[in-house]
Amino acid sequence: MKTTKYFLMAALALTFAACSNDDNDILSPVETQPAESKGIPFSATISVGDNSSLRALTESGTTIEATWAVGEKVALIHNGVNDVMEVESVDGGVATITGTITGSPSDGDGVTVIYPSDAADGATGDVKADWLAAQDGTLTGTGGTSISEKYDVRKGTGTLKVSGTASLDGSVSLTNQNAIFKLTLKDIDGSSDVSAASVKIYDQANTLLTTVTPASGYEKAMYVALPTTATTLKFAVSDGTTNYFNMASGLSLASKYYQSTIKLATVGDVIMSTGKCAKAGTSGAVAMIAYLGNGSDCTNGLAIQLNSSPEWKNWEDAKTYAAGLTAVPGGTWRLPLKEDWQNMFLGCAKSGDASSASDFMNPIAGFKEKIAATGISWQSYLYWSSTASGSNAWDVRVYLDGSYALAYFYEDDTSYELSVLGCLAF
Repeated sequence: MKTTKYFLMAALALTFAACSNDDNDILSPVETQPAESKGIPFSATISVGDNSSLRALTESGTTIEATWAVGEKVALIHNGVNDVMEVESVDGGVATITGTITGSPSDGDGVTVIYPSDAADGATGDVKADWLAAQDGTLTGTGGTSISEKYDVRKGTGTLKVSGTASLDGSVSLTNQNAIFKLTLKDIDGSSDVSAASVKIYDQANTLLTTVTPASGYEKAMYVALPTTATTLKFAVSDGTTNYFNMASGLSLASKYYQSTIKLATVGDVIMSTGKCAKAGTSGAVAMIAYLGNGSDCTNGLAIQLNSSPEWKNWEDAKTYAAGLTAVPGGTWRLPLKEDWQNMFLGCAKSGDASSASDFMNPIAGFKEKIAATGISWQSYLYWSSTASGSNAWDVRVYLDGSYALAYFYEDDTSYELSVLGCLAF
């Protein structure tokens, strides 16, 4: 008879410093084989831990109801082998696991217990490094990529006792290894839902933590498991037409359940010195998002420095100046590459703007309008790029006066003094 036991965990609110000042609403190595029928009979009890633990199955208001069920599989890693046990019964907060252990175990040998068994890497004795790679945004499901099926990962350590009946020597409590998020996605105003076709989540170093690919867009909420070690989360979201970005920094995560609204910025929105995003026109912005997408030299996108009185410098000094701009968390300043300028013009494009295979007459009306919306009064200037061309370097000649909204590229002597604006790659 199947036995289940429910555990309730109070939800903790996470204040995300998301994209708004006031946003408070994230033999290759060989694995050992599972136990065969032969081996030493084994029986032990394990605890799911206290009420801060999480076995995510169903959500009820601000809590998640968590269940251990008969038949679930648990990995027992010891002495270089990975044996699979099965939950035989559940009594209160304790599950009895049974099976057989293989290898040559002895009293006092160290053991790691991991649930679910599929998450265990027998070669390392830990949770598989890529276990969070692909998720579907659901709490429950049948496709093998929901939270309840795969991502409620628990781990505990202890010692073996094999004299007499093989078991665990003392109690072993399993604790959740991930933070579980319920994310509501909104635009930068917080007024409209964003239906996500794809969500990529990165850490501070732009290392991809997970990709969420919903079967259909999630307009209200999605559920995501993330490592508790992340102190910054970057969200690159696409609804299939528009790209969005968000960064939440200064996080202190635990193995708990969080609910948060993520306000997402897009091209034309601005970045503050804190790395947070805001609407165009927000006072104190240091850069405007001008391109969102996965480039060969930026993870999420590019933003152009907001400065109505740019410096004039020779090429070498221009590169030094741009790289030395005041640091913005999650981004890196540089003098824009020629390709950066092209990507930013195209990222801001509106109807009537067109890409050009040549270096001449690139319409940039969309770029002009978005810069104007930030409150910056740009002039027609010659701006350096960091792309060299023999003994010269490429600059971009930007015309934004009157009815003109054009740009073209030209090679200039690196000793000339031209305008300098930094580009923030994030």
